[in-house]
Amino acid sequence: MTVNAGQLMHRDLSSVSEDDLVLDAVHLLYSQRLSGIPVVGDDWVLVGYLSEKDILRGATPTYLEILAKSSFLDDSEGDLIEKLKHIGNLEVKELMNSEPIFVRPSESLMTVVDLMLRKGLKRLPVVEGRKLVGVIDRGAFCEFMMEGAQFYDTR
Repeated sequence: MTVNAGQLMHRDLSSVSEDDLVLDAVHLLYSQRLSGIPVVGDDWVLVGYLSEKDILRGATPTYLEILAKSSFLDDSEGDLIEKLKHIGNLEVKELMNSEPIFVRPSESLMTVVDLMLRKGLKRLPVVEGRKLVGVIDRGAFCEFMMEGAQFYDTR
C-alpha cells in the first residue's frame, strides 16, 4: 500500500495574507488550536508561513537590544510584554518566514516525516504548482493509524 502526503493532508485552507495584522493571525491560531498558518497571496499562492515560533522570536529582544540596556535582565518580562503588544500591530509579512518549507501532494510519507523531524515542524503546507491545497500535520499520522484498517490483524 502506497500512501502519499496528498492522502493524509487536511484540505482546510485556513490561512492569512501578508497584509493581515499579526494579532488577527494570532486569533486564528488560538481559535483553531494551530501552531502555524500558511500565508497566501492572490489565487492561493503560498508566499510564506507564520508560526508561533516566528511570533515569539519577533517578541524576544535581540542581542544588541539587550546590550544597549544598562542591565541585562532588570525588566525583561515587562519588555517582552510590551514587545508582544507592539508586534500584534505589525503586518504578517514582517514576521513570517518568506521561504516556507512545503511538500507536494505526491511526496512520500517518509519525506514528510523526515522534514518534520529534521526541521522540528508540526505542520507543513501542501502545494500543487504554487497553490496551497492543504496542510499535513503530525496528528495526521495518528489519525491514519486510528482509521487505517491495514494496522489491524483480521485473522
